[in-house]
Amino acid sequence: MQRIITKTIGFGLNLWSLAAPRQATKMAVQIFSKPPKPQVREKERQFLETARQLRREVAGQHIVEYHWGAADAPLVLLSYGWAYNAGRWRHFVPELLEAGYRVLAYDPPGHGLAAVGVLNIPANADIIRALLEEYGPAFAIAGHSFGGSSSVYALKDLPRALHPKRMVVMASFSYAPRVFKQYKKTLGLWSPLYWSMVRGFEQRVGHTLDYYDFAMMSAAFPHVEALLVHDPADAVTPYAEARRYHDFWPGSHLYSPTEGGHHLGTAGVTRAVLGYILDGEVPAAAERQERPVYAEHELVRYFAGL
Repeated sequence: MQRIITKTIGFGLNLWSLAAPRQATKMAVQIFSKPPKPQVREKERQFLETARQLRREVAGQHIVEYHWGAADAPLVLLSYGWAYNAGRWRHFVPELLEAGYRVLAYDPPGHGLAAVGVLNIPANADIIRALLEEYGPAFAIAGHSFGGSSSVYALKDLPRALHPKRMVVMASFSYAPRVFKQYKKTLGLWSPLYWSMVRGFEQRVGHTLDYYDFAMMSAAFPHVEALLVHDPADAVTPYAEARRYHDFWPGSHLYSPTEGGHHLGTAGVTRAVLGYILDGEVPAAAERQERPVYAEHELVRYFAGL
């Protein structure tokens, strides 16, 4: 049923674009950027009530921050995926606190307890940068899906002193054009409408879509220890995305649990992620990248001092 509804919306946009291309393009962008109505379960809400909550504007976006732990403890920053909420970290935070860390998570616009709004990778990355500039540096960052991609991109414009020692990227896509193409396919958008949408996005952010190659960007972070976690059977983000990160990220470890799907919300995965953050413990089945692909990229050159 959902597939039929989605295709119907796409067909309607296509027809509308014949008569009013600008309005149809604007609507296509809005649908792409608007998160679904948040669903915060009671157990998630109860967990979030254990945090010190702060509602404010960060990087031009209205968000909700969740703080746990002592202000002078080393920081772990958590960023979740599209349509989730900060309650997804309820199995991570207690052990991090017990180990002596402080934890910061947040709900961006349209998610969790935050106000309704629109969101994209550049905007979410701006939020992460601003949080790190104010509360960082972070000892570790863990990002899931949309949050993982945003976290990688957030490092781009941060000084190395604010980069984390360790990073966990879970079920995250590595190349923005693939996300746009999937949106085109899902709705069945006609090419003229799709490309009008893409060009509009590029004009707003000041870069072409190809610029947002997060895997290639990761080639500039050999100083950040990275664990990439991805279920090969993930039906949302293809496993090939994790492989691309692993190809470019020097010294990264790729852990491929055959459990958890896209959510990766199993006890085994949680233990593996926490073990890596707290002790640098790499899952036994993980692959280490010894010979990363060389990326001729401005960020690689910058961090190499060229």
